[in-house]
Amino acid sequence: MPQTKVLVVDDEQRILEILKLYLENQNFDVYTASSGQEALELLEKIEVDVIVSDLMMPNIDGTQLCRIVKNEEKYNNPYFIMLTAKTTVDSKIEGLKIGADDYITKPFNVKEVIARVLAGARIKRLQKTILEKNRELEKYKAKMEKEIYMASRFQKSLIPRKGKITEEISIDYLYIPAIQIGGDIFDIRKQPNGNVAFFVADVTGHGIVAALIAAILKLSFVQATDQYSSPYDIAQKINKDLLETTTEEQFVSLFIGVIDTTSMELKYIRAGHPEQFLKTHGKIIELGGDGFLIGITDNLLISEQKVKIMPDDIIYLFTDGITEAQNENGELFGVARLKNILQNKDDLAAVLKEIKFFTTQFDDDITLVKIKLGIKTLF
Repeated sequence: MPQTKVLVVDDEQRILEILKLYLENQNFDVYTASSGQEALELLEKIEVDVIVSDLMMPNIDGTQLCRIVKNEEKYNNPYFIMLTAKTTVDSKIEGLKIGADDYITKPFNVKEVIARVLAGARIKRLQKTILEKNRELEKYKAKMEKEIYMASRFQKSLIPRKGKITEEISIDYLYIPAIQIGGDIFDIRKQPNGNVAFFVADVTGHGIVAALIAAILKLSFVQATDQYSSPYDIAQKINKDLLETTTEEQFVSLFIGVIDTTSMELKYIRAGHPEQFLKTHGKIIELGGDGFLIGITDNLLISEQKVKIMPDDIIYLFTDGITEAQNENGELFGVARLKNILQNKDDLAAVLKEIKFFTTQFDDDITLVKIKLGIKTLF
């Protein structure tokens, strides 16, 4: 451990010599100055941990010296002990107000001075340790923020671009992770047979782990849609991949749909996910069906459903980050409220405005996907 550096400032040479002798016997590295000005000149060359200064000195007195070294960052906030013949409470309060850490009244006992300096040295060492730890934490924080930013960019690259998927089908969406990266994921793509498959999923939890699992889901979905045509088989493939790559504590709610452009049917499965919406003839219907969460067992408890679709229909996909959002009164946003808004508004910016009017505090990822079926789909 490096020696504690102590600066003693007093215009009486005898006091300087006495304090220097006794403090050096305690293994302190001691410097002396006979005036406030001399002390400041010395502090330009060395950094000290503790200053023991007389209050009453010509030109720059102890009060002025204390104010300077406490207010200027370059002196690194030394522990400041004031020596004073003034014994009034007001004089001590004034010194403490300008930054003095301790007071010793003259005539002093050398043992008391040593004890106070030892205490000041311990406090200063603790302050240095805290500052070093804070610097380490700041570096770690900056590193983590950079990694989270890169992870966020990667996750956003997994999300499909807005616009046309085919000549007949287009997509728009709101996607707002709770903490830059999240566990919501969705995709839509054209299959080799000409159908269009899509999914939305919500991984338990938030942050990096949930984002990694979301990436696995996206990769598995891409592979499955190239191999299988039915939502059930796609879900089986995703469930198998999830069981092979994650722990028992991680599971997923999932909705998968396949738009059959020949029969004009939407086939879908719902695995523990909220009922999604189909807006047809200007009216919203809920896409129900039984189904349990995936990633829990290889025995997938879901059933495939199908519904007729029409030109200009809209499929809305969402996660419970919207419906379970609460306002300041603890009221849930709810499925019925979302359904009513989407019944009257197709523009997602307007929908988001309604959501934020209800609450601006979101504890979960926000995902709302709009899949628009064009007129050409029928032909």
